[in-house]
Parts: sequence; structure tokens; C-alpha cells
Amino acid sequence: MKVWAQRRREDGAALASLVPVVEGASLLELLVVDTTLEGNRRTSKVARLQTIGEQRILAQLAVPELVQLKGWTLALSGIEERKGESKRVRGTSQTWVCQLYVPGNAVGFRVKDLHRAGVAIPRGAVREGSGTRGRLVVAGDHSNALHRNTTCAELHSHQIATFPQKRLINCSLLWMSDSTFELGGLHVSPAHDDRPEQLERAGWLCELDTEVRELSKREARLLR
Repeated sequence: MKVWAQRRREDGAALASLVPVVEGASLLELLVVDTTLEGNRRTSKVARLQTIGEQRILAQLAVPELVQLKGWTLALSGIEERKGESKRVRGTSQTWVCQLYVPGNAVGFRVKDLHRAGVAIPRGAVREGSGTRGRLVVAGDHSNALHRNTTCAELHSHQIATFPQKRLINCSLLWMSDSTFELGGLHVSPAHDDRPEQLERAGWLCELDTEVRELSKREARLLR
């Protein structure tokens, strides 16, 4: 996803105000990928900021977590690793606050389910599905099902409604590409008849949702 990125910390210490993650940079590409880090054979999840259209990494967070998404602003927390004078890697806490770059006709997000009753849906069927449109919100909240606070994702209808259309608890950001990202978590299946409440594996494929303008009569005639 294309973003303007700022950070909250310097060498692990909180700053008085946000500053750019990369000095002098404007719009950047934010990606979340699995990669093999130096000195480690196993893959690890990282968040990267890089120049658009290139593979040049300008900043990186290890073990990134999506802590908030509201409107077009998202916050990622993780570990910033740097080599000191001793050449040993030192990790400190860091948070990126990113403003998404969206087209003028963007109205929210389109969310497609990746699981049904805990069973993975074939990727082809996911891609062909129309998904659910609405406002996506990610924040910390109390889960009665888990009996603790956790990160939750909710998709709210554009119309006024009491409850969200969809909800994920124990939510995490699994990956992010240049145009889509995936959230994983749990779906609460309520008790029904003799069946108790169940927690099922769930996930959403998320992409920007844009409003298609209707053609004027003149524009429609020109296309005939």
C-alpha cells in the first residue's frame, strides 16, 4: 500500500511529536512480508518501507503488529533493529503511523472472507467473490469470548447500524502487498440450540473500495 509514514520513537524513546520515518521521502510503499533475517534460517515477518516501484528498503520493522486502523490512518508497532559500534544488533520499540494514499473516489474497504465455519475457502472462489463493503476499523477491545483485551477488526456498514457487519477477534496483519492485505483471527460463532459458542479460524482479504461514477448520457452515447 502507498503511504506517508511517520514514527513515534527515536532509539526506543518516545518523541514529543511525530517525525518522518525517512527524512526527505514523500510517498512510500508499505509491505508486510515473510523473509529470512540475517543470522536466522527461519523466516520472520517484517514490515518494510521502500521506494515505489523499486526493491530498495528504506526502513524495516521486525515482528510488526497492526495496533490501529481508523479511516485512512494505520499504526504498526514492532522492533527496529540497528547495528551499534560493537557491530551487534540492538532492537528497540518503534511505531509507524501511516496515512494511506487513496484515490479520490475511495469510499472504504471491500472485505472477502477467507474461511467459512473455520474451513479455508479456495483462493479462486475468494478472488471471484464480491465481498462486503464498508468502513474497516482495527483497535484494542475487550472480548467476552476470550475473557481479555485483544486486537479486534470490525467492518461497519456505510449506513447507520447498531452492530458491525463483520468482526474478527485476536486479529493480526498476516501480509500486505501494493494493493491488498490480509487479516487473520477468530470468528465468534454464537451458541445455537444445544451447540455452545465456538471460536473458529477466520480471515479477511482486504482491498480499497472505490465508488464507480455513473456515466452521463453523452458519455454513454460515445461508448456505443
